[in-house]
Amino acid sequence: MTAADPHIRGADRVREVFARVRHGDLSVADLYADDGVIVYGDGERAEGRDAIRAFYARAIDAIRPEPRVETILEAPPFYVALVDVPGTDVHHRALDLFEVDDGGVRRLEIFARH
Repeated sequence: MTAADPHIRGADRVREVFARVRHGDLSVADLYADDGVIVYGDGERAEGRDAIRAFYARAIDAIRPEPRVETILEAPPFYVALVDVPGTDVHHRALDLFEVDDGGVRRLEIFARH
C-alpha cells in the first residue's frame, strides 16, 4: 500500500502533516510511507505506519499540539520545517527534517526545545 493522497507532494505534504495534527486527525499517519520512520526525543523511533499513528495519537492526546509552520526550506527530497508548537501546558520550538518521495514521508527527525 502507498501513502494516501499521492497528489499531495513535497512541501505541500509536509504542510498537510501539520494541518492534520492541528486538527487532531490521526489520518496524518496515512501521509507516511508504509515503512516510514519518525525519530524523536533521545533517539526514540516510531517505525511503520501503525507505530506512527500511535505516536501521533499519544502526542495529540497528551499535549493537544497546535503546530504553526513558520517556514519550510526545500531541497527535495528533503524539507526542513521551522515550527512553533504551543500545546496544553507545554510550548515547543522545533526543527523538523522530512524526507519525502512519491511513497510519502519516508523519515521525519524532530529536533525540539521546550
